[in-house]
Amino acid sequence: MDTVLKIVGALVILGALGMEMSQTVPAFGTVGMLMALQSALPGIGIGIALVAFGSMLGELKGIRLASERKADLYKSILDSRQPAK
Repeated sequence: MDTVLKIVGALVILGALGMEMSQTVPAFGTVGMLMALQSALPGIGIGIALVAFGSMLGELKGIRLASERKADLYKSILDSRQPAK
């Protein structure tokens, strides 16, 4: 899921930039690039948010796997201890 969100976020960013550039640059030239960036900012922001959320999910998955490994290690340590008599 994290990789999918990163890819979708990148596609949203590229799509927003591509659509705005194709509509404004031919009509306005170099000034059209600034106009395209200004009007594509909401789409770029949404794409960045999706990529950041995907990265956060990836980090949380890593934390969950590490805590599961740590719990298994603790369990094996406790199982290997002999009861004191």
